[in-house]
Amino acid sequence: MQPEQGKSNLERALNGEYRFDFKTLFNRSQSLYKANLLTFLKSTGLLMLIGVGSTLILMSVLNVDPGSVESMQSSPAGMLDIIMLVIMSPLLAGFRMLGVKLSANKQADTSELGHYFSLTLALVTLNLLTSLLIQLGLMLMILPGVYVYLVTQFSVVLLANRRAGVIQSIILSAKVVNRYLLPFFLLLIIFVLLFTLVFLTMGLAILWVGPVYSLVLGQLYNDLFGEQSKVETETPSQDSVLDA
Repeated sequence: MQPEQGKSNLERALNGEYRFDFKTLFNRSQSLYKANLLTFLKSTGLLMLIGVGSTLILMSVLNVDPGSVESMQSSPAGMLDIIMLVIMSPLLAGFRMLGVKLSANKQADTSELGHYFSLTLALVTLNLLTSLLIQLGLMLMILPGVYVYLVTQFSVVLLANRRAGVIQSIILSAKVVNRYLLPFFLLLIIFVLLFTLVFLTMGLAILWVGPVYSLVLGQLYNDLFGEQSKVETETPSQDSVLDA
């Protein structure tokens, strides 16, 4: 279907004109993964090293025993969760942006992981808010939680890339994804199945599944949100990003 002249990708997406092609999405993601194999291996490995290493260090410092139910429900365990959220939120945003940039044929490497620490407060706020909404939805009847997870898929990237506010990022992500709930639900099922490989391989498969996930969603982000211009390099203040 030929795109209407003068319309942005975002306008076409909101009009329901985008057509999902899962085969093309995954084939191109696999090609991009192979072409950027070293970058993804380093990036994924670094994320795992920081995530696992920081958790072990903090558990030791805070005296949190993962084998004790009481310990995992204590204040130190809650502090551990908060600190890890602060550490990992900008790094994971950078990993998502790596997929966005490479999908758009832009230059990007492992250093992308460190480009979003200036947005830490906004990213943590966003992740806390979406996590709360997902948890509430899961407690209601599971499906509302799955729905919230689906419609907020692009909120982190919208905040990191377009510098949208926290609330605006969630609303815009929801508006677009709502137009394509069935395809996104099918995509979720596919990745749930793929992520089972991570457990079956004792975590090794994350070196492939993680990058493919980032690349598939990166392509969809570019296709749906009209990211045709060069990604901005200026970093705004925290206040402007937190504006709702």
